[in-house]
Amino acid sequence: MLNTDFDSVDAVARGQKLAAQLRRDIHDLGAVPISRVVAGLRTFAIAEGVSEAAAKQWAQALVSVLVACGDLGSGKSYGEPVLVKRRSVSVLIQGDRCILLGGDPSQGEPHGLLRTTDVVPADAVSFHDRVGELSDDDVAGLWQVLDAGVWLLGGTSSSGVTRVLGLAGVVPDLTIPQETSAWLREYFPLPRTGENAADPSQAAVIDSSASLRQIVTAGPGSGKTHTATERVIHLVQQGLPPAGIRLITFTRVAAEEVGGRISQALVDYSYSGGVTCGTIDSLAWNLVTTLGDAPSGGHERIVRVARKAISDGDQAMLDLLTGITHLVIDEAQDIVGERRMFCSALIDALPMNVGVTILGDGAQAIYGSWAGDKGGDGSLHAEFRGRAGWEDRTLTANHRTKSDSLRRFFAQARALLEANGDPRSTYLEIREMLEDVATDPNVSLTGPVFPWRDDSLILFRGRAATEVASARLTRAARTHRLKLSGQTTVCDPLVGVMCAGLAPGAAVRLEHVRRRLADLHPAPFGLTEEDVLSDIQSLGNGPTARLQDIAEAVEREPVAHTRDHVGTAGPLLGSIHGAKGREASNVLLMLPPVPTGDDVDWQEETRVLFVGATRASTHLYLGRARPGLVRPGKNGGRWMRGSGGGLLLSGSEGLRSLGGVAPALEVWEAAIRQPSCSFRRSDTGEEALWHLFTDSGETLAQVDGPLSADLDYLASGRGGLAAGTIRVVGATTVVDRRNDGRIQEVTLLPVLQGVVRGAGSKDDQDDQ
Repeated sequence: MLNTDFDSVDAVARGQKLAAQLRRDIHDLGAVPISRVVAGLRTFAIAEGVSEAAAKQWAQALVSVLVACGDLGSGKSYGEPVLVKRRSVSVLIQGDRCILLGGDPSQGEPHGLLRTTDVVPADAVSFHDRVGELSDDDVAGLWQVLDAGVWLLGGTSSSGVTRVLGLAGVVPDLTIPQETSAWLREYFPLPRTGENAADPSQAAVIDSSASLRQIVTAGPGSGKTHTATERVIHLVQQGLPPAGIRLITFTRVAAEEVGGRISQALVDYSYSGGVTCGTIDSLAWNLVTTLGDAPSGGHERIVRVARKAISDGDQAMLDLLTGITHLVIDEAQDIVGERRMFCSALIDALPMNVGVTILGDGAQAIYGSWAGDKGGDGSLHAEFRGRAGWEDRTLTANHRTKSDSLRRFFAQARALLEANGDPRSTYLEIREMLEDVATDPNVSLTGPVFPWRDDSLILFRGRAATEVASARLTRAARTHRLKLSGQTTVCDPLVGVMCAGLAPGAAVRLEHVRRRLADLHPAPFGLTEEDVLSDIQSLGNGPTARLQDIAEAVEREPVAHTRDHVGTAGPLLGSIHGAKGREASNVLLMLPPVPTGDDVDWQEETRVLFVGATRASTHLYLGRARPGLVRPGKNGGRWMRGSGGGLLLSGSEGLRSLGGVAPALEVWEAAIRQPSCSFRRSDTGEEALWHLFTDSGETLAQVDGPLSADLDYLASGRGGLAAGTIRVVGATTVVDRRNDGRIQEVTLLPVLQGVVRGAGSKDDQDDQ
């Protein structure tokens, strides 16, 4: 029920007048007991014509709002609660305006009970960061207020809800403006419920006959991988032998995660672990090596050999396939080229009573150009869609997107992609739609708008733009993480520092772990000696594992001990291709310049934008990526602003361990301290080896291979190398092998991030 004393424009002015008077009093006096404040505000309100009962409620509500928003501070003096003045903070809202908190009370224009200004200082914070994360209960409480249409004085709003409403300019006991309500609903969508239950379209796929062959189209957030996993679980629960089920995923990490979920769900079923989850490469490798030695030439060669054996009717190979009772393939839109031909041959070789479930989405097919498939029609998903004898199905629900406007955009963009209109016009139209739907369409990478959080994503069209942006952020001292290229990973440094200095035949014992932990500075947090020993021994399959066993396990890149990025905190930067399978509440999509030229694949460019945008579940921000700043070098490196501008580094490539315990301990400490570092020669001669030194002089690694040649090139043209333009951002466990291939040791290498520049570069000062 509205308070009639304040149900008018005059009431807003009274509330603002009360708030302004309180700010002035606290600013002038520095600190005032809350009891005195409430009594004074009550008297002031009564003088303004407010009833006595309403005046007390208003005084208490006003104090609550200003404290929750951070306009005033609170504390105790001699045991009595007091209000205190706070330093000035600017909170960016709606692009070009800031909410003023604390500081000089005479500045700014009224904004509900707070103040705003069109002055945006460099240290402004985002609205999202100021509000913080709201719990599901807080969001539900906020929606109750919005549904009621008024923020009642006598309500019991949490501090989080009070902060949101106050910052949004809502005045207690007055009708909430419709545009404010709509904005808050969009910004804080209700949490979705029933996420684990299959929707009807998913259930149709999951519960179908084991012998059915079905091709499933599944858009972003529709639960492709969840459906694939539940399909396997259902098949086992219906009596299909788990050892005959094969589930193929796009990445090794996804395969292990799905395999773990299946094993956990089927823990009560005998031999549930028999379900085989893996990549196309691992399946082809298993088939080929079961019949003989693996051929040289890497994964592409092995996939080709397996495909040819199946297509040629090699009986030994066909006999291996008789054990398959159901085949599930996820992310089929990205299976192209040789891998598509392998999967097609495999499916055609299976008896017709063997069921196959293929899941994919042509609108998300963004790997075609890598395999020479410019039209986008050469994926496995496109090949089998509409084929006779196959059931076509579609997953219709969106389980990812919480924002109504984003959900509408994704549906409209998808319809455009499937309409097969003019490709260039479609691309430009979707770019315009992105501008309209974005929370903020013009965000600076180093500005205050985008929520700078560990669970945020910043995405670029390609790898080069990603690395340039990472270099900019490193120069600006903005903490962030960088997704490594392709399938590159870094391995848990604790393994390497524990194993450093041990001979290949040695076993890791508890006493050794105890001594090594005592040498680590700083020590790993929250781990006991027994935890560390068990973790390391698990790599070598038990307490008798030797260092050689551990080394071989490390080289297999175990998912539990590896990650695909460098850096320890902040948003994750990566290419759109590298973000497949990821999602985040907040995504900053750095738009590339509109492509030019006659050879642009407009359909693929449009799909790439669509995939990038659909990583966002709640807020999508847009920025602009800098064009044309990177070119590849002859040694495989990436050069910023031409070969004289600097060499981009991210990872450990080109570094070699110094060997022994002491260097490993130095790398461990550097990984925690994250100092700036530089490359210098170990001696004065031009033939001397390059080494990596920290800013305080510790030697961390030596340089080998193409990186050494690149450093020679930079140094010779610029009179040496600039200092402090790269930084240690972590460490990775590596296996050092001798020239004959034998394992020499397991140790640590530093993980680097930054740009190596010549001493004469004009960007030296910016980098440092």
